[in-house]
Amino acid sequence: MIENKVVLITGVSSGIGRETAQLLAERGARLFGTVRDLGRADPIARVELVLMDVTDDKSVKDGAESVLENAGKIDILVNNAGYSIAGALEETSIEEAHRLFETNFFGVLRLTQAVLPSMRRHGYGRIVNISSMLGVLPGPYRGMYVASKHALEGYTKTLDHEVRAFGIRATLVEPVYTKTKITTNEKTVQTAIPAYADQKQRVMEIIEKETANGDDPNTVAEVVWDAVTAKSPRLHYPVGEGVMLSRLHRFVPARMFDKQFRKRFQLDGAAQAEMAKL
Repeated sequence: MIENKVVLITGVSSGIGRETAQLLAERGARLFGTVRDLGRADPIARVELVLMDVTDDKSVKDGAESVLENAGKIDILVNNAGYSIAGALEETSIEEAHRLFETNFFGVLRLTQAVLPSMRRHGYGRIVNISSMLGVLPGPYRGMYVASKHALEGYTKTLDHEVRAFGIRATLVEPVYTKTKITTNEKTVQTAIPAYADQKQRVMEIIEKETANGDDPNTVAEVVWDAVTAKSPRLHYPVGEGVMLSRLHRFVPARMFDKQFRKRFQLDGAAQAEMAKL
């Protein structure tokens, strides 16, 4: 059960983070949620907002310490904060990639390291990292976001083995298309290479359509609930259509999966149209 458990969730301003905070608070957890600007954050019933920028070492340290001072412990950590950047990998600068990893990957490392000592002292902990099915699949024109989620997958799998002896488990929740502001808030690379333009536009239109018809954030929140309340949590928790994609990726021959993936995103058609111009 989750009653009297202390939960810390990053990125609760909107989307998956906000829905998860609301759900766990309603079901009895003492909930702390991080935001980057307390003055602009909308309040959430029964959720105590914490100022934190996951890209800043001091901000993470101060935020985690404030929760520990107020509550005495952190039982559950949900690393949700993150963003995406649109563009071909060749178009993505090192600086753009670095900034994204500071949030999506190193932000998780910072906060996890800040809370693990308390979890070890209490002999209990659940760490849920919000990944994506793009943590196991390719994602054309979201390549750096994909790379950050692949890194998060490997980190979480290894972390789970290292901390299990202390009564701590680490798990991955893997949505695929969710109706959040991730595409609205998505950054775009500053460099545009004309050779990618047609194919990129086609893929982006497909992603926008899939996102508009995707899972509600509350669906993801319910899966997080399953992960944090399970007596023996699984490592992977795919969500919605991600359940089917996970099975396809594991059991369908690689060549067949590759063919269907390229067909779904019209990659061959776009490439052929580009070649026809040459």
